[in-house]
Parts: sequence; C-alpha cells; structure tokens
Amino acid sequence: MIQAGLYYTLSVVKTVDFGAYLDGGESGEILLPKRYVPKGLKAGDELEVFIYHDNEGRLIATTDHPKGVVGDIVMLEVKDIMHQGAFLDWGLMKDLFIPLSQQTSVLYVGMRIPVLIYIDE
Repeated sequence: MIQAGLYYTLSVVKTVDFGAYLDGGESGEILLPKRYVPKGLKAGDELEVFIYHDNEGRLIATTDHPKGVVGDIVMLEVKDIMHQGAFLDWGLMKDLFIPLSQQTSVLYVGMRIPVLIYIDE
C-alpha cells in the first residue's frame, strides 16, 4: 500500500496529455502531472517519485524533492497565516499545514520553525 509522505519507485502504466499514470498497486493508478514528466517517459519505465495528497485528498506523484519526508524533523519557513493555522514551505507546490491547535507559540510569516512531518489521519 502506497503511503503519502514517502518516496517510491513506480512503473509508468500510461502517458496522457496531462501527465502519466503510475502503478500504485493496491492504491490504484497515481497521477504524475505533466510538469513533472521527464522527456521521453513511456509505459513500462520506472521512476522515483515522492507521493503526497492533492487538494482533494487523492494520492499524487511529483519528481520534486520536499525538504523532508514523514518522520523527519526539519526547519521550515512559515509562508502564510490563517485563523485555522499556518502554511509552511516544504519545497512542493502544496504547502504543509500546521493547525492552530498544534502550534506551541505564535507564528509569523517568514519565521523558521522546527517541524515533525507526519500524516494526520
């Protein structure tokens, strides 16, 4: 079973106009968006990708490298603050979210904080 927050080497099932689908086994096919598809990638090729959740909770792949994976403690910069929590820059298009209830001090945009990366089930 594929878990978000980790790297995997997956086989390409098929390429489409908007990217490529990777074989996620029991997790089904996982989309690698077009902007991350290496030139010449074809069905049957293997590719190391990082897996995370998109805005709708689906597994999605990227060839970008985040600043940490699940289980790592890393220093991340606060990118934006909202009433519900803060968004942290971890090197991917989708930022990490730290809920207000998990913040141990007041956060400000631009400050760097230590963060344990985990999946909130």
